[in-house]
Amino acid sequence: MEVATRAGKLPWTDDTLMGRLAVPDADRVIAIDAPLTQPACTRCERPVCPGTEACEDPSVVWLRTEGRALVQKVAEQVVEGHHTIAVRGAVPQARLAPYAHRATDVVMTYQRGFLPLSQLGAANSAITARAGQLRKRLRGAGYQLHGNLLEVSPAATIAALCGPRASRGYKRDADAWVTRAHVVEKLADLSFAPQSRMAREDVLRNDHCFDAVISAYTAYLWARDGWEVPTEVVAEDGWIFSPP
Repeated sequence: MEVATRAGKLPWTDDTLMGRLAVPDADRVIAIDAPLTQPACTRCERPVCPGTEACEDPSVVWLRTEGRALVQKVAEQVVEGHHTIAVRGAVPQARLAPYAHRATDVVMTYQRGFLPLSQLGAANSAITARAGQLRKRLRGAGYQLHGNLLEVSPAATIAALCGPRASRGYKRDADAWVTRAHVVEKLADLSFAPQSRMAREDVLRNDHCFDAVISAYTAYLWARDGWEVPTEVVAEDGWIFSPP
């Protein structure tokens, strides 16, 4: 219905966003392309840290058991030439730490191969801090994480639906417009409203508008197909929704 990099003549500051989004609406879902949860250590309130190996937090336990095993498995497959995760000059073996990594980032990168290695550790940034603040403010309007407030990744959605090459190319290609056009054409149930005027051209021309549309489309698929947070991932640790 609407795709824009500004709210009229105003930039998308926090107050502008809240004025547009923080309106109770049972039929609305908000999808945000940024971490909406913090790593386990950042949200921990214990006065004394027992250390990673002794911590009983379910997220930390997952990182040091299943997470480490997953990273090691991929590293071995890369050495043997059986894995497609792109690596520059080294085996992709991250040193997982509960103050830097979330389980969902590890799963998306090492298990599903939807996100680049550079995505690991993104939960510690100014963007994450802003997204966390928006999450808290939106809660006052009835938006709950994993209910009608979703963390998404356009890159992961495109990788799942159109393949890793399109996921890497829609921002970096010499002619990214063509890659974005192919992606939009492949999403057969995505269309632009007649009153949206130049929206399609804006989406193909501007990667921020394109990301916004793919985020919204991900939320549409979530609602249509009834995706759920996997039981093995602690909800508090967060989850990036993407096509199965």
